[in-house]
Amino acid sequence: MAFSGLRPDTAHYLLDYLGSRHAELCSFVPDGAQRPGSPQRLNYCLINACLTSPEFWGAHRARSIPYGFDVLVQNDPVVAYASSLAETQWQGYRDAANAAMLLMDWLEGVPLNLLEGQFPNVRAGNIRSLCRDLAWALSGLSNILAAATQPNLSTEERPSCLRALSPDAVRSLRRLLQPLRILVWRLNVGLPPTVLWMTELKTDNGERAVSRAEALSLHQIGLGSFESLRRRSNWEHLVEILGANGATDPHARARELQQLANGWHGTTRNRAKAQQLRRLDTTDQPLLENFYHSRDKHFEAAFQALLERVGIRYTLFDTGQKPGAFDYLLHVEGRPDIAVECKTKQGDGLVDLTAARVVLSSSEQYGHRETFCVTLCQPGVDPNVPENLQACPRLCIVETHDLAEAFTRLIRQSLSPQSFHDWLAQPGQARAETLLVHTRAVTEPEVISPQPT
Repeated sequence: MAFSGLRPDTAHYLLDYLGSRHAELCSFVPDGAQRPGSPQRLNYCLINACLTSPEFWGAHRARSIPYGFDVLVQNDPVVAYASSLAETQWQGYRDAANAAMLLMDWLEGVPLNLLEGQFPNVRAGNIRSLCRDLAWALSGLSNILAAATQPNLSTEERPSCLRALSPDAVRSLRRLLQPLRILVWRLNVGLPPTVLWMTELKTDNGERAVSRAEALSLHQIGLGSFESLRRRSNWEHLVEILGANGATDPHARARELQQLANGWHGTTRNRAKAQQLRRLDTTDQPLLENFYHSRDKHFEAAFQALLERVGIRYTLFDTGQKPGAFDYLLHVEGRPDIAVECKTKQGDGLVDLTAARVVLSSSEQYGHRETFCVTLCQPGVDPNVPENLQACPRLCIVETHDLAEAFTRLIRQSLSPQSFHDWLAQPGQARAETLLVHTRAVTEPEVISPQPT
């Protein structure tokens, strides 16, 4: 709990809610076309639970819900979702219910000026402040949940509110980690999941290159995904929507956006690599350089060289004798094994959803049905893939520059092999900025990639 910043009573309240309602909450997580889940309901319940927790409620609360939400209004979400809330008698927490309702509109991109008029005295500054507080609290909750549900923990080592859960129930709770982290990101920027990646596009001076209004407009006409924005066949639609959105020269703006999208991932990688190389001795720098620049079998050799440098044991599983086998089993003392599949693309191509999931079927085929799986993506993964992996409790995807940051910390001995394992064995996407809670040295950078905080 120390790394989360949450008060102990808040952490217990929220963990108890997740633990006692785990089956219902996990059923809301989307799992492909056959099981769409109910992400809206899940997000409302998580936001509402935070707002009714001791962090925001009671005489000793640390944060406040802005004045103006405690009024009688028609609140369809709270009526529809009441049975799933932490406080099912929601009428006693009316301001929490109303604030959560307004923030559901914020998540979908509703402009701030329209949100301001929904409740008396609630202005843009109040809304943004509440979003920051909630994002902070939910980020802390995700860190606590990740630590409390580690598979190597004994029952006695878990928080008291989770000790009565079966191993399967504890494992299912890890399905909530990726939805929690996506919700944090959405609270920070006020956008649907498909266009979150656009918030990482930066101008030369480090400012966001795509406004919230532009991102939402592109999303509404089906140009919100990474591939659709770059596709030449969508050029006319792109120019048209940018013109309608107020661009003085829509053609120039369209060219700028496509150039930013094409160079986005390379820029992120280069920035991370430069920072990592500065922190390594000259004898270790070639290991990292090879890891960034190699592909296919050469990339696997570079990965092995880094594993050997940091003392992490591995078994080469794909020896050429097992058709469709995953590449490696990683062995970390005191932790379960991890199955790793390396996926590489040439040039600036990114790993797609199908390739990212291959390791799951491969592990099942070769008797590792319960083994946690990782897909290592070189040079990276399509930014719309993580949203589609929310219901995979046994899979993590990690991009080269994020794993390179972990290797850098392992080499510098600010990250232990066990902490490396704990970071990597979390469902969803392992990102460098979440390494902070696993790192021993405060001298390491807090955030590597440009995701909003």
